[in-house]
Amino acid sequence: MGDYIPVLDNINNITVYNDGTTYQPKYNKDTYFKRRNKSGYIIILISYITWAIFYKASLIGGDLEWIKNHLFLIGMLLFTAFLSYSILLWRIAFMRISKKRKLILYLIAIFSEISFLLYDHGELFDYHGMYNFLLFCLFILIGDGIALGLYFWYVSLGRRRFIISFSIVIFTIMVIIVLCLRYYMSIWGNGFLEKKIDDSKEYCKVRRPIPWFDLLPKGAQNFWTGSQSCSRKEIFDAFFDSSTNDKKLVVYGCPKDKKITYLILPDTRNMTFQEKQEEVLRESVMSKAEKNIYTYTKPVSLPDVEAVYITCGEQNKLVTRLAGRRVDPSEKSQPKEKLNVLLMYFDAVSRRQFFRNLPKTVKKLEELNNSGIMHLNQFFRYGVIGFNTNRNSLGLFAGLQLQKGKKGVPIWEDYRNRGYVTGAADDHCEDWDTTYNSRTEISLDHELISPFCLPEYHERTGNPHGNFKGAYSIRRRCITGRYVHNYVLDYTKQFINTYDGTNPWFFRSSFIEGHEGTAEVLSLMDDDLVDFFDTLTEKTLNHTAIIIMSDHGLHMGLSYLFSDQGFTEHKLPHLTTLIPENFLNEFPELRTNLDNNEQKLISAFDIYSTLRDILDFDINREPKEKIGEGVDMSTLTSKKSEKRSFSYLNDYLEEMDRLNKKNRILQSREDTNKRIVKKATIQAVENGTIVWGKSLLRHVPIRKCSQVLIPQEFCVCT
Repeated sequence: MGDYIPVLDNINNITVYNDGTTYQPKYNKDTYFKRRNKSGYIIILISYITWAIFYKASLIGGDLEWIKNHLFLIGMLLFTAFLSYSILLWRIAFMRISKKRKLILYLIAIFSEISFLLYDHGELFDYHGMYNFLLFCLFILIGDGIALGLYFWYVSLGRRRFIISFSIVIFTIMVIIVLCLRYYMSIWGNGFLEKKIDDSKEYCKVRRPIPWFDLLPKGAQNFWTGSQSCSRKEIFDAFFDSSTNDKKLVVYGCPKDKKITYLILPDTRNMTFQEKQEEVLRESVMSKAEKNIYTYTKPVSLPDVEAVYITCGEQNKLVTRLAGRRVDPSEKSQPKEKLNVLLMYFDAVSRRQFFRNLPKTVKKLEELNNSGIMHLNQFFRYGVIGFNTNRNSLGLFAGLQLQKGKKGVPIWEDYRNRGYVTGAADDHCEDWDTTYNSRTEISLDHELISPFCLPEYHERTGNPHGNFKGAYSIRRRCITGRYVHNYVLDYTKQFINTYDGTNPWFFRSSFIEGHEGTAEVLSLMDDDLVDFFDTLTEKTLNHTAIIIMSDHGLHMGLSYLFSDQGFTEHKLPHLTTLIPENFLNEFPELRTNLDNNEQKLISAFDIYSTLRDILDFDINREPKEKIGEGVDMSTLTSKKSEKRSFSYLNDYLEEMDRLNKKNRILQSREDTNKRIVKKATIQAVENGTIVWGKSLLRHVPIRKCSQVLIPQEFCVCT
């Protein structure tokens, strides 16, 4: 029997018997691989066609309701396309063909995907190819990246050793994840000065999520978008020369063969309601600026101009300033109880995100508290009254509930009417009063908005809120080699330096850096915020109330859409106050009230009441008593929202639909002019009713969500 025991030579497909005889089938090695490759090509073709069909099907769009009803279907189509594409890639890898052929096949696959992106790279509901592409790439990077790593690991170790080592690594990773999550859960409720959310029974219990996204290292969600720096090689410089009385614009360093021109960016305070509509403000600014393009030959005096856009050859430079006084110094000295107000407003930043992204700023604010000059308070249970900026900011700045056709008086206008110098800078091409309050009035002495309507930052036509450019970009935001937030911080410093000590003042600095899907861009502000607070002198701090707040937490991106952490943090925006110790020493009961209120449930109407309380402060009278109009929040109840499955997803889609409608409106400058005419009839004419909450300087009682007008779906209490 031994003569018939075969030995197989698999490489050459030959059977060798122990008596030395051999048997080889009629087809040879090349024929065998050709047959295998033929079946491989068939699999590749089927996978390619399947991928193309399902990916194309996933690009189908429609209006808001259509997207809501078909979101799961779109997700399944895209996931099926990913599986087909993965099979395609892996089958090419195992083909017994030349490297040149493999490269050609891979290039076909890659360029086919790029072709789909060129076919549909929209960021709207009806055309959403950019979102499909990003999600598809995420599937490929994570799914196939893990699979590739496991394959090489398996090949290098063999089956038995791979199983053992894989089990050890998975166990180790799980232990590390559990330990890290326990740590992040333990610090999730922490705040300034080693304080944290008090879970005692007298306060409503705040829902604590599992902070999965805290496991990601800094920059993990947007590192692939490239450098986060705005620095560039400068070929010239420009500035307003403060050493001269007329502070002339000076340009130097531009090569002699380059022509120097400049645009004067308009003062948006003087624009009409129609011109300041959010959809057309960008065109209003640029069309006014481009009416006159000036040639620079020597230093030039530009009275009352606050923003100039200069061009030297191919490079541009934005120069901003506070153009001197517009209000004469006050003849009376400022009493201790009359505080200045610096309101620093961060759109879409939760309490926890503030601590994650701005650790140096957190430390600096604690230093201000420990210096004995300022008294810091934080409010752990500050909740939202709506999903987005509309309802929340209207409550914060005007004390109103959102009602169609109703308008209010912004808090800075109240201060201006009472003798304060007022100013604002907003690093977003948007006027709050027009967009959210349906009116346009000159309520500020200084306003910096027009620089942030420049096309370098804010697209002039089409969608200005893209994923990679604009106010919602997941990348750094730059104008002429500087972070956009630095223009706001510089303008704020110049305003304070101009009026502090001579006039009571109110200034609002607004930042949009938190309004993007990765929660990474905000961290780019950390060093600059520290530098800003370092410039505030003791003299300024001694009579200035600093309020750092947001309207809501992040309501976009993977964390919000796919984790309870994002869903919960959206309901808990940031709020910190720093009140001068000199002021609190005059009224020590206020310090006690502030400390006791840190754990109380509060809403936007309480913050509005606090701002009104600081204005013309009277220890014996609360804000509503001084004004004599409006309704007390305790007499109202929040409207019960209809129960909806996945309500947070519906809110997100409705917010996207709001942006889609705005972005779809303008695709050309001609559309802008039509839109101005169309919008001319929607300005509100009737004043709304002020809703009074409780000033945080006074005693705030224990309340439920319904008693502070927080709808149940946004309530942070379990």
